This record gives sequence, C-alpha cells and structure tokens, in this order.
Amino acid sequence: MGMERLVPTLEDLEVVLNMLARSATGQKLTVYTSLITGPRRPEDLDGPEELHVIVLDNGRSAQLGDPMFQEVLNCIRCAACLNVCPVYKQVGGHTYGSVYSGPIGAVLTPLLKQDMKEAGQLAYASSLCGACYEACPVKIPLHDMLVHLRHRKVKMGYAPPLEKLAFKVYATTFGSVKLYRMAAKSAYFGLKPFARGGAIRRLPGPGAGWTQSRLFPMKPKQSFRDRWEALQRELQAAPQTKAAKAAGQQVEKGRIKHDG
Repeated sequence: MGMERLVPTLEDLEVVLNMLARSATGQKLTVYTSLITGPRRPEDLDGPEELHVIVLDNGRSAQLGDPMFQEVLNCIRCAACLNVCPVYKQVGGHTYGSVYSGPIGAVLTPLLKQDMKEAGQLAYASSLCGACYEACPVKIPLHDMLVHLRHRKVKMGYAPPLEKLAFKVYATTFGSVKLYRMAAKSAYFGLKPFARGGAIRRLPGPGAGWTQSRLFPMKPKQSFRDRWEALQRELQAAPQTKAAKAAGQQVEKGRIKHDG
C-alpha cells in the first residue's frame, strides 16, 4: 500500500471508510473492508505465523512539504473525481496508460514517475472545469494542480516550440486593444473560405480533427462593437424628431444596462 493510506487510529479509519463508500458508490459502508489484527496468537486455531505490511514510498515523500502538491496525498481512492470528470466519463479511466485513473491519476502519475516529458501529457487531458474538486470529499484542488503541472512541464523545456510561439502571439494580441481588434476583423476573412451555410465545416492543419465531427458557427462579418458604433452614428445624423430622441434615450438606457 502507499504511505498515504495510513491513519493513526480506528476512529480515523471510521471517518475515512464513511467518506469512501459514500463518495464512491453512495453506499453507507463498503463491503470490501477487512481488518487484519496481526499474526496468529497462541490461543488462535489458525492464522498466519508472520504478517508483513509493505508500505510503498515510490516518490510520495517527495511531495511532503510541497506547497503545490502535498494535498494530493490526502486522496482516499474513492474515484469520485473520475465519476464526474467530463473527459474521463467519455474515454474511461485507463485510456491514458496510468495505473491511477481519472483526474487524481493525471496529477499523481507525473509526480510519482518524476517524468514530465511523457507523463506530463496527462495534465492536458482536462477541461479544468473544477468538477473533480467539487466532488472530492477531501477537497483536493486537482484543477489547480493540473495547471501547475502544465507550468512545470513548460518550465522544464518540454513544451513544443510551435506551442510557445502560439502563446506568445496570443499574449501579444490580447495585450493590445488595437491588435485584438485587427485580429478579430481579419479572422472573418481567414475563416470565410472554410465556411458554408453559416458554419465552419472544415479547417486545415490541426483544426481538421475538430471539424471532422462537429461544426462551428461562422464569425459574424460585423462585430457587436462595430454595430453599436454604426447605430450611434445613425442616431446622431438623424433629425432630432420625437421618435429619434426616444430612440436615443433607449440606446442610452441600453448602454447603461450593458455596461452595468
């Protein structure tokens, strides 16, 4: 057994077993619990002459004191995170080749193997929705740990150069209002050749896998911001009749409501 399975007293065991059964299957108590009291005593009719308990470390103690990952050792192996994860619910627990399945396995496996080059890919098999944290009876912040593992993999130099370039372009574009607006406008013309009937039906390169079995709505030619500015210009140029004034008041109310 792993070292994190140890509890100091039978009272602590009672708490863990109650949480385990309820979080795993909804039972009041699991039927797979066995209490082994040790080797055979002189008055016992049968039993083992010796009892050996092998406690595995296997990299677990390396997480002790780690502010990012020590809480992963609080796991009671209930599989609640696996049951609610939108990724693993679809593909199954062992799809990614780890002994420990589900979101907890995506965190624990890279830590135990200490191999971010290969096992670090498990951290990307997540939507980071936080459903695992909500279901976890001991509240392990698995979604935060997955982000930290992604950061660790990049920091260790295992991120593909193309991925690094893509995020640099993303950060630069979203860090500038002018660049963001230019990119948003140019996206329409870039996606137009791949659209038909108001939907994007195929994309080249890495996007081909996404559009193979699903459609994306086509980006509008005119953004909400452009439509809003055009509407304001029309109202300013129109004669100030009662109807125009009323329309202007409605626009102003809509702007206040939208900003609020």
